[in-house]
Amino acid sequence: MSIKVTRVRLKGRGMRDLLRSEEVQAILGRKALAVAAEVEAAGIRVDGDPGRIALPVTVNVGAGLGRARATVTLDHPSGLAVEAKHGILTSSIDAARNA
Repeated sequence: MSIKVTRVRLKGRGMRDLLRSEEVQAILGRKALAVAAEVEAAGIRVDGDPGRIALPVTVNVGAGLGRARATVTLDHPSGLAVEAKHGILTSSIDAARNA
């Protein structure tokens, strides 16, 4: 029986560059779009009773200081109430796993 020990040294700047790269942003963008599509497929409508417009969903992808990030936002004043009532963003997060 033998054991081989290998040392790996990670450079902070290289990791930061990797985590902010266009490729990582593209991956996060696909995942965020999958979550947004799941939210839109729920068919929740707002503004009135019954709702006149479909709940607007916004996806933003970009690089922060240390890493790439993506956000999915319910872009309407009643978005917070919709999330509290339906938990639509929370229940749609599994769509990112499959994207």
